[in-house]
Amino acid sequence: MKPLLMAEPIRIHKKTAPNRIVYHPMECNDADENGNPTDATLERYRRFAEGMPGVIFVEGCKVTKESHGRICDLGAEPHNIEGLRRIVETIREENQDTLILFQISHDGRRSGSFSRVVSVYPTGDSSIHVLTTEELVRIEDMFAESAWVVEQAGGDGIDIKTCNGYLGSEILRPANNRTDGYGGSFDNRTRFFRETVGKIRSRVSSDFILGARISREVIPGGVGSSGAHSCEEDLSEFVDFARLMEREGMHYVSVHVSNAAYFAEKWVQMPTDKNPEDVFVHFRLTRLIKEAVGLPVMGAGYSYLKNGKNKLSGDGPEQKSFIYWAEKNLEEHNTDMVGVGRQSFADPHFARKVFEGKLDEIRYCRTCQGCFRLVTYQERSGCVVYDARYRAAYRKLQEKIGLEKI
Repeated sequence: MKPLLMAEPIRIHKKTAPNRIVYHPMECNDADENGNPTDATLERYRRFAEGMPGVIFVEGCKVTKESHGRICDLGAEPHNIEGLRRIVETIREENQDTLILFQISHDGRRSGSFSRVVSVYPTGDSSIHVLTTEELVRIEDMFAESAWVVEQAGGDGIDIKTCNGYLGSEILRPANNRTDGYGGSFDNRTRFFRETVGKIRSRVSSDFILGARISREVIPGGVGSSGAHSCEEDLSEFVDFARLMEREGMHYVSVHVSNAAYFAEKWVQMPTDKNPEDVFVHFRLTRLIKEAVGLPVMGAGYSYLKNGKNKLSGDGPEQKSFIYWAEKNLEEHNTDMVGVGRQSFADPHFARKVFEGKLDEIRYCRTCQGCFRLVTYQERSGCVVYDARYRAAYRKLQEKIGLEKI
């Protein structure tokens, strides 16, 4: 077997990831009431570190608890520095080389009813507050402060959450009709991002890695649509935004697909047996961005592939597997790194087993969506197939609200 391209290191800004497998951010709702990690949180990141991926993303850490989507999500405010440092130290005890990037987020319209639900533009629901200009500027300051918090905690960099219907992507949509300089034209809709990046740079060192996860939203007026009320695909702005990231001096771009629907089953975002071919939508968009920019590009959608035992069309499992498509996309320069989310839950040691050739020992994700359903209903999240704790939690939800069986 020839050496895996996935095993090659890659330079991201002034630091080097030891390989090209990424563990994407996966919110688990198991922080304490102040947004600090619990033992369950630290256990998860210790196991991720043992798995030896090139990059570990720490799940979406909130720039403010005023508006947030999970009751027990992680925070990235000044009082969270010591807690986030514990995550970094836990990872470093097992792995000195993996890059640690923290995703920072304002949840905006995706905030829970237990907090303040806000929107960038009017939604038709008078109970949802539309942010004022002054509030948007203050949120820019919150992102800058959170980036500073992450660096103080020892993180290698941050990911500005600009995807999946959270505030960072909501403001980019053609549907954003604000008239105060933060909506309407593409230049105005990207103002918040540009100003936020500028403020972050003023708070962190020149070695600190800056990037963002971007998504094509499959909703009317979403990012990557042709107009404010259209679902017709027009990826010109999607590509232009990646180019803007490069001009702004960002250091990587992570590409994603999302239906961005609030509390919906995310079949487009997460390919399953119900929509297997959507894995190629992820690959297509990643290739499109890769062709447009010189930044390192991180792809997604790979958890569905497993060992080739999936519902994709094809002659045999070898040509449908994670190994096949990851190597193919790297070899053909369709991406620079390959990312998994759900698979990291199923087997935190996934990357190490791939590099050691222990493919038969991998616990492959069944893409049952159990982990997603748990966190959607404000439960602690993890793999419901391989971890008895989360399987028991899922069964309780089944009895309570009638979730489908897994």
